[in-house]
Amino acid sequence: MRRFSFFITLCFALVLLLSSWAHAQPYRGFHRGVRPLGMGGAFTAISDDQNAINYNPAGLSRTQGMGVGILNPLVEVSEESYDLYQDFEDIDQDDTAEVANLLKKHVGENIHVKVAADLYTGFRYHDAGVMVAGVARGYVDMAIRNPTFPELHLTSDADVGGQFGMGYSPPMVAGLSVGFGVKALQRFSVDKVYTAVDIASDDFEDTIEDDQVDGTDASFDLGIIWSRDLFGWTKMSLGVAGLNLTEMEFGEARDQKRQINVGVAFEQKMMGFTLVEAADYHDVTDNLTEDDSHEKKTHLGVELKFPMVLALRAGLSQGYYTAGVTLDFQVVRFDVATYGEELGVIGGQREDRRYVGQVSLGWSW
Repeated sequence: MRRFSFFITLCFALVLLLSSWAHAQPYRGFHRGVRPLGMGGAFTAISDDQNAINYNPAGLSRTQGMGVGILNPLVEVSEESYDLYQDFEDIDQDDTAEVANLLKKHVGENIHVKVAADLYTGFRYHDAGVMVAGVARGYVDMAIRNPTFPELHLTSDADVGGQFGMGYSPPMVAGLSVGFGVKALQRFSVDKVYTAVDIASDDFEDTIEDDQVDGTDASFDLGIIWSRDLFGWTKMSLGVAGLNLTEMEFGEARDQKRQINVGVAFEQKMMGFTLVEAADYHDVTDNLTEDDSHEKKTHLGVELKFPMVLALRAGLSQGYYTAGVTLDFQVVRFDVATYGEELGVIGGQREDRRYVGQVSLGWSW
């Protein structure tokens, strides 16, 4: 069991090892889907699929038919994660000197891994859309610093629980959708600094488990989307979403702050193709971090859906490019995306390039 490697323990046993990284300033929002990430995170005024329950529940009234997610494994890693994994496999993991040299080699890097396996079911009936989802998500961030006496700052969260969302389009107000969502979660967090001596010790896995804290709380979301046709060939949508309106307090585990997002989107359809352009401004009330960088809150994206199977996306998030692709075969869907997460105080200061992929088994909305 001792050979159950340090990296696997930190990055993939997230249910047990799953706090924000105090040395940097990434936004710790709630779960982000692959499709929105590919188009720069600009999704507040779109929200027309299963991602609506996390971005804007009003969009659940704009889904089509019935959606079921039976199996949806998601994996997200940062650019440096694989290099650290390979280097760790090549050393004697019980040797303090070799572990210290490994940490020195990767000083200044942020290692990020996230996994999720949510289940959901939902449907639209007349003017209303409903969705129920099971939550099983977690991430690990490892910041390696101090080249003289290298140390690892480990922060992680794991969330387990459930969500319910409903959107409604009142027939008496053309183009308007309103929605609400509720969530109840148990969160497990770790926020500790470890030295090479700690990592090489025989009981390091037990130490991490002992450092884990947890808590339980619930909250609710509200959203609005209003749309109208422009010039006969473009639909414009405006969206506002209030997420975690009662801030989630998980005791000793990391709290989930309130977040207010606004967005605008434009959609054109022609010959079976759908083109969408969108822009979002997140965290209007400056709750997620201590800084108030406008660049970090700005999200721009574009999506081109083909008549069948394929969708392409691109965008800018926090000043960094994003891209994404979907292959949708109705029962099986493949989503991939890349995006840059800002670790500094302002946009463009320190990028953490990340890659995310998801395989979904079920029926797509």
